[in-house]
Amino acid sequence: MKHHEHLTELEQDQLDWISRFADRLRLDDVRFAQEKHGLDANEIALCAWEQAAWRAMSPEEAARRWLNERGPH
Repeated sequence: MKHHEHLTELEQDQLDWISRFADRLRLDDVRFAQEKHGLDANEIALCAWEQAAWRAMSPEEAARRWLNERGPH
């Protein structure tokens, strides 16, 4: 398992980006809105934040791109 920064160590703007990304996943793909997959959306968002190319996008744009590239079609 990949080690991530502890969420309490992140700045508010980082937490906001991660939260908005995860929220967009939940809105656009019902499986992430299900209780058993809610944490998956958070983990995906955190992984995306750790990559500069993803972080350069708005969180909503990044989440849509992630779904287009990796989500079910």
